[in-house]
Amino acid sequence: MSAELALLGVLATPVLQALLVLALQRPPGLRDVVHIVGALITALCALRLVGAAAEQESVRLVLAQPLPNVGLAFVVEPLGALAAAALSGLGVLHAVHAAGMVRATQEKAPARLMAFIALAGAATMAVAFSANLFTFFVAYQALTLAVFPLVAHRGDEEARRAGRTFLATLLTASMGLFLPAMIWTYAIAGALDFQPGGMLAGKVDIPTANILLVLFVLGLAMAAMPPLHRWLPESSRAPDPALVTIQGLAIIPAGGIGVIKVAAFVFGPALIEARLASLALIGLAGVGMCVAALIALSRRDLRERLAYSCMAQSLAVVMGALVALPMGLFAAALQIVALACAATTLSMAVGTSAAITTRRNVEDYVGLGRVMPWTFAGFALASASMIGMPPFSGAWAKLWLITALGAPAGGLMWAAALVGVAAVLTFAHLGPLAASALSGKAPTDAFKRPDGASILLAAPVILGAAATLSLLVLADSLARFLSPIWNSAP
Repeated sequence: MSAELALLGVLATPVLQALLVLALQRPPGLRDVVHIVGALITALCALRLVGAAAEQESVRLVLAQPLPNVGLAFVVEPLGALAAAALSGLGVLHAVHAAGMVRATQEKAPARLMAFIALAGAATMAVAFSANLFTFFVAYQALTLAVFPLVAHRGDEEARRAGRTFLATLLTASMGLFLPAMIWTYAIAGALDFQPGGMLAGKVDIPTANILLVLFVLGLAMAAMPPLHRWLPESSRAPDPALVTIQGLAIIPAGGIGVIKVAAFVFGPALIEARLASLALIGLAGVGMCVAALIALSRRDLRERLAYSCMAQSLAVVMGALVALPMGLFAAALQIVALACAATTLSMAVGTSAAITTRRNVEDYVGLGRVMPWTFAGFALASASMIGMPPFSGAWAKLWLITALGAPAGGLMWAAALVGVAAVLTFAHLGPLAASALSGKAPTDAFKRPDGASILLAAPVILGAAATLSLLVLADSLARFLSPIWNSAP
């Protein structure tokens, strides 16, 4: 398969998958096979593009040219290829799990749910491979519109309120902050193409650079930067398959990708001119990490607890990107992968538990691992990664982040300390929960199967947990693979 065909495939396959799922709703088995096969084809295309990026192949797809020097275009580069491969690979596990969930819970309108999950995946791939700010902006809006029906899927008043909050926050931030920043950047640079070394390098003064950075970062509300974060906890009552998409595979990763692209490809060395805004945003993100992890500790519903926990982890991406040193950018990229693995696994585990036992509250998890050992083994491993315990993925991302913040060139020991505090608070809200589930007295509920769940529900959790070990063996290779991102960084 040529790299050009693979790029087209990774963008178009999820759209075709969504259409076929809607057209082939009956029998349910055919619908599920289409959903899983579509996710698998997307992952294979993304894997081919990793090879293309490693070989530094020039792969570009232009769909339209609406303005001079501005095209609706997609390009293969290391950050996009890595994110696409990780998210689409986990997306295969999610597709299998979603097929099991809609059966176990008798979910209403399962085909519609699967179709919008696939469309969200397509938009996320478009975000990852966007060649310029204009394409990123279009893909970002498409992702928002694709996920909105997932948030509001239940159709009750609570779901409609969550959907309104989600849509209003993300559209307002992108239209009111990101769009003006993009237009301003075009006026300065005369183009919007992402460039290693930054399109604004040497072209922007200090006041403009500071204002633009604030507009860009706050405009990327998917990154869950305070005060534009309320959409995340509000959306926690969406169906469990939708939560996997929101927290692990689409919305939060897209926000992180956007922040890294802005820092590395829009600003580059110009982040030095935006030093004041960088420090303020790093401080806001660090404090936000700690507050989100602390709020998570107070939440009894596991969906809300995970929402705030994912918010804390997503802010680590922002901090790494804004440090902009090679170590910081590397930490941010690793954090996207680590968060995707951990959040996807935790969300699937919580969904599996709820589908089989109807338990969702913290106090109801005591001893549940005794009767669902495979599911809660995956839950425990993903929790360890989210906390940052070696040798799991989250540990390496946080280690690089703390090193970048505390390095002499970074000079932000206070920010490194905030990351450490957030890690301790994350342990407080996830560690004892996993321990009590595995070591507490088993509940008396009877289960029909050994783990209480079908293989469609249990296997993806175990495989997702295994993925949290990926960075243990891949960190050095990823550093070389991603080096073009920061070769021109300040």
